[in-house]
Amino acid sequence: MASLPTLPGAATAFPALLAATDSPTSGHADRPDIALVEDGQARCAIVVGDGAPPPERFAAAELRRYLGLMAGADVLVAPRAGAGLPVYVGESGLPAAAAPELQAALRGRGEDGYLVRSTGEAVILLGNSPRATLFAVYHFLEKYLGCGWCVPGDDTVPRQTTIRLPLFQESVGPPAFPVRQLILFPYGGPWMEKNHLPHIDWLAKNRLNWAHPAPNGPDVWERNRSREVLLPEVRRRGLSLHVGGHTFNTFLPHDRYAAAHPDYYALGDDGTRLADGSRKSSICVSNEGATRAVAENINRWLDENPEVEAVDLWHNDSRAYCRCPRCTPAGGDERERWLAYTKSYVQFTNRVAGLVARRHPRVLVASLFYQHTRTCPPDVEPLADNVLAALALYCRNSQRTMQPLESSPQGLDQALLPQVGAWRARAKRFLIYEYYTFGEEETPIWSMLSVIREDLRFFRRTGIEGISSDQWGPGWYPLNMYAFARLAWDPELTVDALISDFCRRYYGSAAPAMAAYWGLLEEGLRESWRTETPVDWRDEPRRQLVRQALQEAESERIRQRIRAAAALHKLPVGDCREP
Repeated sequence: MASLPTLPGAATAFPALLAATDSPTSGHADRPDIALVEDGQARCAIVVGDGAPPPERFAAAELRRYLGLMAGADVLVAPRAGAGLPVYVGESGLPAAAAPELQAALRGRGEDGYLVRSTGEAVILLGNSPRATLFAVYHFLEKYLGCGWCVPGDDTVPRQTTIRLPLFQESVGPPAFPVRQLILFPYGGPWMEKNHLPHIDWLAKNRLNWAHPAPNGPDVWERNRSREVLLPEVRRRGLSLHVGGHTFNTFLPHDRYAAAHPDYYALGDDGTRLADGSRKSSICVSNEGATRAVAENINRWLDENPEVEAVDLWHNDSRAYCRCPRCTPAGGDERERWLAYTKSYVQFTNRVAGLVARRHPRVLVASLFYQHTRTCPPDVEPLADNVLAALALYCRNSQRTMQPLESSPQGLDQALLPQVGAWRARAKRFLIYEYYTFGEEETPIWSMLSVIREDLRFFRRTGIEGISSDQWGPGWYPLNMYAFARLAWDPELTVDALISDFCRRYYGSAAPAMAAYWGLLEEGLRESWRTETPVDWRDEPRRQLVRQALQEAESERIRQRIRAAAALHKLPVGDCREP
C-alpha cells in the first residue's frame, strides 16, 4: 500500500471543476477535515453516473446505506455533483478533466486496485474495475469510518451523528494473488440462503474476488434456484463466478448414457463399469465418445449460464478411477497406476477444454488434483491455456498436520511440497485449494493464522496465481477466514496485527482480553508443532480471559460474540460467567 503523489494540476483542476457547486467546503481545500454528516444531516451527495455499471451503482448504494446506519443521515445519490460535498463513486460521475489523471494514478495497481482520496473539495472512491470501486467503498468505510467486516452477517457499524474526514490520498494494489476465492459448501436448501448470501457479502467486503459455489454438480445449482437466489448477489458485486465441484456424474449422467454406452464409464477392478451415479462412479477418460458427450453437456450448460467464468471438471469425490488399459496401463504398484491415470485425466481435461473453447472461448475448465491424482507425473503433458488447475491440500488437513507446508517435517507435507511447483510448471492458470476451516468437524481448536500466513507467503514466492479456501459447513472459524482474506491480499501482514485488528473491530472494549485469548490459542498451536502435545484450549488462563472479556464488553451483542468464540472451542460458557 503506497501513498499517491499529488496529481499534476490537481490543485487547480478540482477547485475549478467544482466551483459551481454548492458544496459547503468548496474553496476550502486547506481545511484540516471535511464533513460528510453533521448532527445527523447529510452534508454530502454521492455521485455516480447514469451509465455506471451495476457494481458501481451497488457500491454507491452500500455507501449510502452505511452512512445511514452510522449517522441516520439520508444521503442523496445523484448522477452529477450538485449541492453538498461530492463523493464520487467510480468513474462515471467524475468531471471529465479529472478522469485521465486518476486513471494514470491507478496504472500498475492491477484489475482490483483502487484509490481513496479526500481532497477538501471532494471524496473520490475509484477502482480499476467496477468491482474494485466496490472494494474502494468498503475500504473507505472500514479504514476511515470505523466499520468492520469480521464475520458474515455480523458487521460492526459505529454510531455517530457527525462524520468528519481528514484530508488523505491512498492507493491500494495490486494484491498478492490475482485470484482470491471462497468455496461455498455445503450447498442447497435453507442452508444456501441462510449462509451463502452472507458469505457472498462478506467475501466482497474482504476483497476476495471469486465466488465458487460447489454444489457437486450444476444440476444441484439448478434445483436450488441458484440463478434466482445467488447469481444476482454475485453480479451486483462484480465477482467472478466459478461453479461446479465434483461433476463427473453431472456431465455424464448415468441415466442418460449408461445403458447405451457402458464403455463411457470407468472399468472397475472386477471388470464391471462404475456407472451407478454414486460418488464411486467415474468416467473412462480415454473414451472419445465420453469426451465428446461431456464437452457437449458442459457447452449446453454454459449456454444457459453465460455469467459463469469457470466450470469444474473435477473427478468424483472418491478414489474411483478407470482400470482399462488405455486409462491405466497394467503393471506397477498402486502409486504407478495412479500416476498413469493422472496423465490420462490431464489428457481428458485438455480434450474437453479444447471442445469447450470453440463455443465458449472465455470460460475456464477447472481440473482438480486431489487424493490419488495429487502427484504430478514427471512426463505429464502441459495443461491447456483455458484450464484452471487446482492442487487440493486436503490430505494434510485431514491428517491434522497443521504446520506451514514449506517448513513442515511431516512426511505427508514433504511429499506434497514438490507437487506445488510441479503442477505450477505445467499450468498457465493454477490455484491452491485449501481447507482453513475444515478441522471444525473433528476438533474444537483450529487456529491456523501462522500456518495461513507462511503458506501464502510461500505460494506467492512460487508464482501461484490464486488461492482458494473451502468453508466447511457450521465450522466457520472467524479468525482463520478473516486472516485468509487479508493475507490473500497482503501475506506480509503479521499474525499479531491480524488478531489485534479483528478483535478491535469485533469485540470493542473487550478487544484486549479477546486478543490475548486468541493469541494464547495461536501460541499453543505453534507450541504443539514442536512438542506434538495437544493444546489444552480449556486451561484456566483462557477461561479467565473469557470471563474478563465478558465483564468488559459494552453490550449484549459483544457478549454474544464472546460466547460464540468460547463455544467454538468447546469452552463451557457456564464456566465463563461474568463476575
